[in-house]
Amino acid sequence: MKNFLPFTLLLMFALCPGASFSQSQKGEVKGVLTDAETNEALPYATVAVYTAHDTAMVTFRMSDEKGVFRVPGLPVGQGLRAVITMMSFQVYRKEFMLSAEQPALDLGEVKLEPSSELLNEVLIVAETPPVLVRNDTLEFNAASFKTLPTALVEDLLKKLPGVSVDAAGNISVNGKAVHKILVDGKEFFGSDPKIASRNLPADVIEKVQVMNDPEVVRRDPHLPESEIPQVVNLTFKKGIKKGMFGKVYGGFGTDNRYEGGGLINAFRDTTQVSLLGYSNNLNRPGFGMGDMRKIGGFDRSGLNSIMMSDRGYELNGVSFGGTGEGVEQSSGGGVNFNTVTKNGIKLNLQYFYGGINGEVNQLIDTRQSLARDTLTTRRSRDQRSRSHKHQIGGKLDWKIDSLTDFSFRPSIMLGQNTIKQEENANTYRNANRLVNESDNNQRSEEGTDSFSGTYSLNRLFSKKGRVFNLFGNYEYNTVLQDRYNLALNRFFEPHPETSQLNQLRDESRDNLGIRNNISFTEPLVENLSAVIRLNSQYFRDENAIGTYAYAPESNEYDRRVDDLSTSFDRKGWRNYVTTGIQWKKGKLTVQPGVEFASLNIESDFRERKPIDQDYFYVFPSLRVRWQDLNLSYSASLREPGAMDLQPVVDNTNPLFIRYGNPALVPTVTHSVNLNLYKYDLNRALNYNLHAYTSINQNDITRERTIEPNGVQVTRPVNTDGNWYASGSARISKDFKYELGRQFSLGASAGGSFRKTLIILNEVQSYGQMRNFWPSVNAGFNLHDKIEFSQSLRLNFSQSRYEQDAFENYNTVSRTSTTYLVLRVPKRVVWEAHFEHWHTSDAVPGLRDSYGRLTAAVTFLFLKDDRAQLKLSVYDLLDQNLSASRSIRENMVEDVQTTVLNRYGMVTFIYNIRNFGGKVGSTGRNTLFRF
Repeated sequence: MKNFLPFTLLLMFALCPGASFSQSQKGEVKGVLTDAETNEALPYATVAVYTAHDTAMVTFRMSDEKGVFRVPGLPVGQGLRAVITMMSFQVYRKEFMLSAEQPALDLGEVKLEPSSELLNEVLIVAETPPVLVRNDTLEFNAASFKTLPTALVEDLLKKLPGVSVDAAGNISVNGKAVHKILVDGKEFFGSDPKIASRNLPADVIEKVQVMNDPEVVRRDPHLPESEIPQVVNLTFKKGIKKGMFGKVYGGFGTDNRYEGGGLINAFRDTTQVSLLGYSNNLNRPGFGMGDMRKIGGFDRSGLNSIMMSDRGYELNGVSFGGTGEGVEQSSGGGVNFNTVTKNGIKLNLQYFYGGINGEVNQLIDTRQSLARDTLTTRRSRDQRSRSHKHQIGGKLDWKIDSLTDFSFRPSIMLGQNTIKQEENANTYRNANRLVNESDNNQRSEEGTDSFSGTYSLNRLFSKKGRVFNLFGNYEYNTVLQDRYNLALNRFFEPHPETSQLNQLRDESRDNLGIRNNISFTEPLVENLSAVIRLNSQYFRDENAIGTYAYAPESNEYDRRVDDLSTSFDRKGWRNYVTTGIQWKKGKLTVQPGVEFASLNIESDFRERKPIDQDYFYVFPSLRVRWQDLNLSYSASLREPGAMDLQPVVDNTNPLFIRYGNPALVPTVTHSVNLNLYKYDLNRALNYNLHAYTSINQNDITRERTIEPNGVQVTRPVNTDGNWYASGSARISKDFKYELGRQFSLGASAGGSFRKTLIILNEVQSYGQMRNFWPSVNAGFNLHDKIEFSQSLRLNFSQSRYEQDAFENYNTVSRTSTTYLVLRVPKRVVWEAHFEHWHTSDAVPGLRDSYGRLTAAVTFLFLKDDRAQLKLSVYDLLDQNLSASRSIRENMVEDVQTTVLNRYGMVTFIYNIRNFGGKVGSTGRNTLFRF
């Protein structure tokens, strides 16, 4: 496999010889666009070139900020027509023919005449511009970008300039993420783009519009441009207003592997109903996260939390499979209802259930450098778990009038979790002297209930620039946990000793948080506005721990251990008042400000007197924007967590004892953020730059002590001098030629530096953790018949210490991914996906490299290829596992987890795409249309 990357890259260029020399056989047209009345340059006008005989589009470009345009890659010896379009200007047409002797045509200065007519009134349908700029909206004409008859919206988006779609379906435009897809201007499918992009057929779309999210802008009108998420609006062709889409699937495989599920979204005008259900034991969700957010309706009810892993995801605390370690069986189902009332109020109701049975087998190797020796701990962990979660949610969006809108999103989550775990650990000094060994059996039963929601009120005024915003949320969580421990520990240094732990730790946690954020902007004079923000937050944390020892005579855990039991109650207010001004001059925006922050906390402990903490801070703030470059400085305040304040020991792991510290004070973080997002329309070049640094005052550091018998004791303390810096840069270019050829190249690099104080056995030393990760990727698409992508990522990690007491560490990891799709012959799709991981200096007993090859062939049949029969083999090489390495403090840790290995699957998939057509003699829409 070492030569796999060079071979695949060689294959790419061998299959695409035209990519290297076609430009020498092509011509170009260029010029400068100006306003005929004012002589000012006209930026972002569309220059499209069509064949003269059939008006088929060859290619197009857009003028830059100085009005300059250049359209390369044009055929010679063929009649062509250039059509230049821009809103509020008359259309310019020019027919021409390039030759081998004169392959370039310079139109010089092209003056466009102003026009009061709408653009679509003066253009024939065949010459509708492929791209149009309407104020702050970028509009693509779908008919200008050819796709296969079976293509989905995702395939259409991949062909649009400046738009990229990664393997997971995440969409970005000019380097900025798209987080919402609208249909005819409405949140018809929620706010995650994936389900619409991967389910809607491309041939029902007339236009694709891209814009800043207006809701986010209303909520925070001073948000930097680079931080405003993008919205895609899909305009349906006439007549596409009702129907259904979705899919049903089922499959079985070797080793009792199975998968099955169905997801149906039926809509009529402004009403939508979604049903879904799934179950599998393949370590993955039943549907993609986009499916659940879009069709499933999580975005319509509000997303309070998202957790993602390399295999699965969790929304609002409900896992849909693939989120945990090891091997999982997941099942779930739900219903969603979405409608718009006659007075324009958007309503949503939903219910979801997610259940997971997990099995984890792990080997963990941790090496710590000490003053005179090395401590190595080798652990094995076997865990079985069961999780059940129910989520009920809704949403109400009300546009009260043309200037005022209100939104409310409540959510309820009920969950239960049971874990049984057996952990065996051996600790060695200098790799050969056994210090201790432990057998720890745990059983945990936990119930979690959560009630949360968000609300917002946005008000514009007749006076331009005057804006009022209110945004708030509330959350109440209650957790009841019983944890049983039966541990046998043997110590061999400094003298032989045996101890046993048999206890129940009963913990109850209640957390309440309410936050309101009010902002008001008032224009003072031209280009100058005053800004004031008030952020008020109330919080309350109640935590009670009861520890009970096992009583053999009663066979119950009824002996309360007071030294390991406690109760803790904390409540308080955080208040922030920010005042500032905003000054705009051309492309420069400067917003300085001052933030006044107060923090008032009342803490009540069972073991000691209550503690009242009152803090007041004054922080400066600054935001500067110049064109696409954004710079900001801010300060934030973070109080210690309730678990860090508990004055009672946590001994559930007898080899790792944790104490709290009631004397902790809040952490103040000063941060600077710099970013640049840029897309060059003429060159189809996308590049971005990001840099971040933060300095912490009174940061929380884990003070550790390692006893002679190998037991580690930790206690949080406040320290200074900790800081962090990171940066990244990426550049990518799309080559989208005529005749269905697309190529893409990209490269990126990033790095981070963390300086943190390490306190170990009363020795203090600042450690420096450095990481650097370069990566490259390439891909091509030939007529949608061949798709290929290749990526390579390296990661260099090292640690350096000021004291000689700790040993420096270095590690290098490499990850490569290859993906190949062949759609030949017709209605047959071949796929291969290969991933390879390698880590340097693996410890004995753990593998340093492994690969995973998955291959499949899919047969398409029935009308419009709605049905699919897929034959697949997972982990064809039978060497899959999960391994990772991390460096922190004075240690390096390797984790190896058992995962699914080779199996074969046969899966049948039926895609439902029914948009308003009559089926059968009754004209009713049916589920299956054979």
